[in-house]
Amino acid sequence: MAVQTDEQVVILNRGIYIIGTDTGVGKTAVAAGMMRLLLKNQCRAAYFKPVASGMTVVDGARVSVDAAFVNVVSGFADNPEQVTPFVYADAVSPHLASRMAGRPIDKDVVSKSLDALKARYDWIVAESAGGLAVPLNDCGFMQYDLIRELKFPCLLVARTGLGTINHTLLTLSYAKSAGLIVKGIIMNVMGDSPIERDNVETIKKLSGVEAVFTLPVVAPLDTENLQAGNLGEIFEQAVRFDDIISLMGIV
Repeated sequence: MAVQTDEQVVILNRGIYIIGTDTGVGKTAVAAGMMRLLLKNQCRAAYFKPVASGMTVVDGARVSVDAAFVNVVSGFADNPEQVTPFVYADAVSPHLASRMAGRPIDKDVVSKSLDALKARYDWIVAESAGGLAVPLNDCGFMQYDLIRELKFPCLLVARTGLGTINHTLLTLSYAKSAGLIVKGIIMNVMGDSPIERDNVETIKKLSGVEAVFTLPVVAPLDTENLQAGNLGEIFEQAVRFDDIISLMGIV
């Protein structure tokens, strides 16, 4: 979005960085749902995953499986080198994947890719690779370091079952200590058991985060095999467009 001043046009991009309590918690599904919601409401939005482990073949080209899944759900597609500047075939921790591929993660390349997206899109939905305490190289540069440098607020994706109170509160505390701001929580794969309902209410009470959403079970859903089920429709019913907009800060 552009703001006209007397001297120049200032471009204001808004964005959110989707983080998770763990690997496989549903960050990509949430990113895909958010992208679908933004694009459906005529927002110029881009998906950005600076580091991705795991690839698939689409139209004869090897691409990030996460970016491909977002495309299936939302229709978003752009230059893969800007959307996922560092993508590795091996679905392992980024520092190990980059070492195995002989291509270290360069934060300057990440910044340039993000700037290129910002020049053409008003809204950025970014996604982390794994949890916050994930090393991106062998020199101690961590995932939370990158998110902090890119100046994104965060949306935390958590499970609903046993153990999630501990995982969620620990991640929130760690994020705060790393200088990150968590604007909301999405409790993913929400069932109807007493444990799950109590977990959600307890996290609302103890987390200090006002925006807590629940995303029901989506079946069949398999991000690695690009099976989205009715994720788009379910996400639209669970999270309002206005709620998503309110979470996204200037980046």
